[in-house]
Amino acid sequence: MIDLSRLPDQNPDEYKDADIDEAVSDIKDWNKDITPEEERFRGETKLRENLAVTFTIIIASWLLSVLLLLVGNENYYKLSDGVLKTLLITTTANVIGMMTIILRNLFPKRDTTKQ
Repeated sequence: MIDLSRLPDQNPDEYKDADIDEAVSDIKDWNKDITPEEERFRGETKLRENLAVTFTIIIASWLLSVLLLLVGNENYYKLSDGVLKTLLITTTANVIGMMTIILRNLFPKRDTTKQ
């Protein structure tokens, strides 16, 4: 644990080189508590969270734009039935594909047999 009894009661006006060296060594000791594996795990977790949020926003905006296109078709766009079918099929395929990629990245299959 951290020994707080060594802290001065008042702020010193100047810090000595020994004080700075001691603080640097304390920080290095604290960072040794985190293993490289834990640091990599934290980084991967943060990256996965960011990717999930980003792709969720992309998918939601994509679906909203398709919905607006379908709603506006009767009054403004006047697209044919074949174009609308193609739009709905490709949108569905894109959403399913993106969600598959996201889920496979977030929850990869782990090799249960370690050699």
